[in-house]
Order: sequence, then structure tokens, then C-alpha cells
Amino acid sequence: MKNAAIPFMLTALVTLLSCDPEPLLIEQTVGATDNNHSGMFILSEGLFNQNNSSLSWIDFSTGLPDSWTDGNNRSYDSFLKANGRRLGDTANDMLLYGSRLYIAVSESSTIEVVDAATCRSIKQLSMMTDGKAGQPRHLTAYEGFVYVCSFDGTVSRIDTLTLVSDAAVRVGRNPDGICCAAGKLYVSNSGGLDFNRPDSTVSVIDTKTFTEIARITVHPNPGFIYADNNSVYVISRGIFDYGTMDYDSRLHRIDTGTDQVTHTYNLPILNMSVADGKAWFYGYGKGGTIQVLDLAAGIITDSDFITDGTVIECPYSITADRISGRLYVTDAADYVTPGSLLCFSPDGRLLYRIKGIGINPNSISLCDFKVRPASAQQEEQLKGHVSKVFEYRPAPGQFVNLLPEYVETDDANSMALKCLNALRGNSMITLGGLGGYVTVGFDGPIVNVEGMDFGIDGNFITGGAEPGIVWVSADVNLNGLPDDPWYEIAGSEHKAGRVISNYTVTYSRPSNPDGSPAWRGSDGRSGSILRNTFHKQPYYPQWYAEKEVSFTVTLLPDNMSYSDGIWTMASFGWGYADNLPNGTDGSRFDIDWAILPDGTPALLDHIDFIKVQTGVIGCNSITGELSTEVSKIFNLNPQDR
Repeated sequence: MKNAAIPFMLTALVTLLSCDPEPLLIEQTVGATDNNHSGMFILSEGLFNQNNSSLSWIDFSTGLPDSWTDGNNRSYDSFLKANGRRLGDTANDMLLYGSRLYIAVSESSTIEVVDAATCRSIKQLSMMTDGKAGQPRHLTAYEGFVYVCSFDGTVSRIDTLTLVSDAAVRVGRNPDGICCAAGKLYVSNSGGLDFNRPDSTVSVIDTKTFTEIARITVHPNPGFIYADNNSVYVISRGIFDYGTMDYDSRLHRIDTGTDQVTHTYNLPILNMSVADGKAWFYGYGKGGTIQVLDLAAGIITDSDFITDGTVIECPYSITADRISGRLYVTDAADYVTPGSLLCFSPDGRLLYRIKGIGINPNSISLCDFKVRPASAQQEEQLKGHVSKVFEYRPAPGQFVNLLPEYVETDDANSMALKCLNALRGNSMITLGGLGGYVTVGFDGPIVNVEGMDFGIDGNFITGGAEPGIVWVSADVNLNGLPDDPWYEIAGSEHKAGRVISNYTVTYSRPSNPDGSPAWRGSDGRSGSILRNTFHKQPYYPQWYAEKEVSFTVTLLPDNMSYSDGIWTMASFGWGYADNLPNGTDGSRFDIDWAILPDGTPALLDHIDFIKVQTGVIGCNSITGELSTEVSKIFNLNPQDR
């Protein structure tokens, strides 16, 4: 890890395929082993709306993660290896109970029940109710039942013998944490989906009657919640302050006998791990500092647990092992590339670090029995998927040089290959700011049939649209290259006459790699791609030789607005990439929408190439610039060849 000062470090490099998103590296001073456990599972939530959550197994007998070749890359996803399918979208929590893993997959609204010894799925429980997503968040267990709190305002009970969710009880808004103590469930009601009016209560549920028996008032936006001895501890994050770029957090201690708050600590806690009367915790934006709190005395006994200078870029979870005294911290780094696991000795020295375990690793589970992940048949590649990336030409942006990741030896060709691997391997690429683009081809023509012809998936979230212009072309000269005329897909804003055609934007390379790239438009507007605290790499594409780079694009209307402390990026009606949810008609396209330069229909019977180009301009210091992201481009009606 950057700037880590670890003397006499032994480094074991596991050789990977060149297309792997990040090399897996074990840095160690003692060894990735633990005589108290057989190994550990690591759950990574992946990227929202990308279906790339993963489950990794680290075997302490070898000190290495379970790995295998999935046909495109070397994979460390033991669930995919064992089941031939992916875990789902945004795996939020994992619970090892008996011989099974229970995994809450929030956006997929499922609970995955897994045989821990083989990583094979036993059952996938749907958390949909009347067609509405439950969004399960966190899990706990007690006396043969697993309990799950879901963002739909419920706590569900799963019978571990029948694997049926046999009851549910309604609690507060958007419950975001659950634990069990003294025969009761304690559920933190965050109200997190209401930014300006979060909930501020903890529900208490009697497990025998499975009814809510009390509701305790705490600081707004409670989240993680833990049981220790006769107390329950809940972290209330408050409302995020964009001025200080931090939370106004509190830690509450609840007496399980009286169900009353007995102590409130004004501490910058975002997450913690509790063991034997102590809490190891970290805050938000605190540079990865780990502190230790004596829970009984309410005082910090160690303001900097790490003693060897090891730096954690973005701590994402923390687990203290009662048996060995070791502390495990996952590091999400930049939130978009594979993260790391760090293991520290009881005296704060780094024992080992494992990189490349998954995107946004959010929990670990130490295991005491032998695990040997099974092997299933590999996933079949989607017919009509991208087979060639001809050109990757992003504009500057906060994800540039990360999606995909740039290294010093890269050039335009190697970056295009990395884009191909990302688009075929369930990852995604960024196009940067206005005008940035990618050009792709397929293993066969996309035929113009009645209805929708091709799909483009992005990373759309409600209120966060970053629309991209779509262009299509047919290989008229049959040379296999995208050098024939291009035709624009005319979406809703084109039809309404709200676009500016042939708009030119020019970006300048900053003199300092850490600077904000400036831009100027052909209509006299100017600005810069503002840097933020989340992404610290250079924002100007580092493989470009030019000091300035220009793009010509169709400019869409401004879709960014600010109200009550929240930036919103509105969606347009139809016809643009990264504009509406994946898997819906909003992310599907009809070749009949293609137009000639004069606006009349192009009347194409097929296409061979697609280009996607960021079509909006806008930037703020909170969310950064508007940039179209792409995770898949595919033929909806592939022909057998």
C-alpha cells in the first residue's frame, strides 16, 4: 500500500493474466496464515447496478485466495466458480451461521444461502413483496433463525431448517443495522433514503412473539449496531455536512435491561468492531486512522492503533478477532477498483495485505472448518456481446485512469484492450466529461428488427443520470473497420429540438497532475473538471501525448440542479446511454432512431459498430463532473452464425 513503511517485507507475487483489473499481491512479514482458523470469506459488494458482487475464500493453509480462470480473466470469486452465475447486485452483508453462509444482496433483493464448505448455493430467497424490492441490508441470528432488516421497513425471520421466510414485522424507516442481545433484536432505523429527514430510532423486537416492543430515540441516521455483554452500541451518523465533508456522528450505549440510552459519546465513528469491552473504530475522511475505545470508561485508549506507518486509503470494514487478537481491515481504495484486506497484529503491526480481492470489500467471516470451493461450468458468454474496442478516447474525469486502470506502460491500444475486458467481464468503463467516447464492434451484424435492437448498460441511479449520445455505423466497405459514415441515434431531446449539434469542447492538461483540467466550449463557456476527495489520481488521461484535446459532440440540455443540499441529475425521456435503469426499455435502442445529418431517418437495415459519447456538461465539487459510464453494449437479437 502507498507509503507503507514495513521493514524486511517479503513479497509473494501471484502471476496473473494481463487483462486482470489489478494484480493480486500478498505483502507479508509473518504470512497469510492463522493457526486459530482454517481461512476466511471476504464479501465484496461491487458497483451499484453492475451485478458484480463477489465472494472470495482465503485459505490459511496456503495463505492464498482461491483463484480460477473464468474464460476472460483470473477470478477470485469463489461463488461464481462454484455456481456458474454471479452473486448479484450489491451484496451488503454476510453471516456465517452453522455450516451455511447467509448473504444479503440488496439491489437484487435476495438472500443467498450458501453451503460454506463448497461455496455452492443451496437456495436463493426472494425478498420481493408484491413486486416491490425489499432491499435486504444486514443479518443476525438467534436460536435457529436468521433475521434480516430491509430498507422497505421490515425485519424478516428465516427458519434455518426449512429455509423459508416465515414472518416479518414492520419497524422504522429504512432499517440499516441489526443485532441480537438478551433475547431481543435491536434494529437501527436510518431513514437514509430521506436525506433531509432521516429516522432517529432503534426498534426493539421480542424474538419469542416477534413483535416490536419498544422504540428508542437516538441521534439521526443510525446505522451499524453491535451487542457486547449487557449493552448494545449503535452508531448514529447524523446528516452528512458537505461543508466539512464529514458526518456529525454519535455512539450510543443502550442498556438491554431497560432499553434506555445510558451514554452518548460525541465521537467521529463511521464503523467499528466490538470485542471484550473495547471498540476498534474509524471515522469518515480521517485518513484511515484506527482508534481504540474503552467502552466501559468511555475514553479513547489508543488514538492511533497502527504502529508501523501503514496507510489505509479508505477503510470499508473492520473486524477484531477475539481469539487471536488480530485486527482485519478492508480497504476500498477508490471505490471503483478491487480493494484490499489488511491484517494487523494485536500491537498494530501489518502482518499481511491481500490486494485485488473484489470491489468495495465490506465484510469478512473467519471460518474454522475446511472449505474447498466447488467448480461449476463457466458462464456462457452473451451472444452478440462486444468483440472489439476500436478506440477509447475519454475526456478528463474523476474516474479516468481508474475505469479502466492506467499504468505507466499503457498506450491507446492497451487501454482499448482493457476496455474490452471490462465490457466482457462484468466491469465498466468511464467516458469522462463531455465528448469522451468509446467505439466498439461485434462478432456479427446487429440486424434491424421490429422493436428494440441493442442495449447499453451504465451505472444509472435515480437522480444521477449522466446521459451519453449513441452513434451507429454499418460496415459498408466490408473492411471490418469503423470508417464508414456514422449516424446519430436521435432521442427525446433531439425530437424536441433541445440539443446543440457539432458542439466542440477543448480540455487542457494541467501543469500539475493533481490539478483540475480546464475546458472551454465553442460557445464561449469555460470551466474545469473539479477534483474531489474521493479520487486522487490524475483526471487527465495519462496516455495522451497532447497538451490539449478536443471533441465534437451533440450537446444535450443541462440536467443538473441543486436543492436543499442535494445535487440531482435528471433523466431524459429516451434514447441515451446511462440515462435510465439497466434492464428496462430506457436502456434499449432501436436502429430506426438513427438519423442522417439533416435529421431524416437513416433507414439502416443493420449496423456493425456503435460509439457512445458523453453528451452533457456539468460539474460540482460534491459529485464531480457528469460522465457517461458503460458496463455492457450488446445485441438484443443475436443471430446464430
